[in-house]
Amino acid sequence: MPEAIKGILEKIANNLIRKFQDNLKCLILYGSWAKGTARKGSDIDLLAVFDKADKDIRKLVNDIVDNIETERSITVLSTSLEDFHKEKIPLYTAVKKEGKVIYGNADLSINPVSPEIKYSEFFKESREFESRKIKIAEELLIKDMIYGIADYCFIASKHAIQAVLAMKGEGYSSKVAILLPLAEKYFGKEISETFRKLYTLYIKSEYGMEDLTEEEAKASVEYSKKVLKVYTDLGKEVISISK
Repeated sequence: MPEAIKGILEKIANNLIRKFQDNLKCLILYGSWAKGTARKGSDIDLLAVFDKADKDIRKLVNDIVDNIETERSITVLSTSLEDFHKEKIPLYTAVKKEGKVIYGNADLSINPVSPEIKYSEFFKESREFESRKIKIAEELLIKDMIYGIADYCFIASKHAIQAVLAMKGEGYSSKVAILLPLAEKYFGKEISETFRKLYTLYIKSEYGMEDLTEEEAKASVEYSKKVLKVYTDLGKEVISISK
């Protein structure tokens, strides 16, 4: 690991320790820098585990990170020790599997409870939250506000696929190159191809020289609705298990 990255991690850890003292139980590096796959400009991803965590602590953590002088993107998520142990969201399971503890001590043993049970609350919240994004995209389309539609639709669709794959025990990758074949394996070629088309429109919208046409914006909404049906396929099963 480059000395510059080590220096940033040390600064973050020291600032958090100074502010939170005994409430900070551990700091875990995850993502590309933990897995050894980082490139020169890769982001830094950290999970701060506290004895007790609330909105105020999360805000303080974000403020501390924002004051770190670097052009590199840094994300520090905060959670409680209890939620981390229970793996309330799939990300915590992924952090346990791939993460490296850079401060404190952490029990990285995997919660043996099935994904359908331990992620049940996360699944319901994800379904509601991502569905709202599609409604926002539809409202933008009605108002002829094309910009942003592909972003809402793609992110919602990606999160839907991630959530359902996590419920099936397939981890929580955010890389489209990994999600596409998994989508085809579990949801069929039609969903996989629809997601690929939506990703193409998202890339054009975010990085292209031209805005999406009205037809492309409409297609983005329709594609996302089709992809979000993966929630429905699993929804009744999850609800019955969680009762």
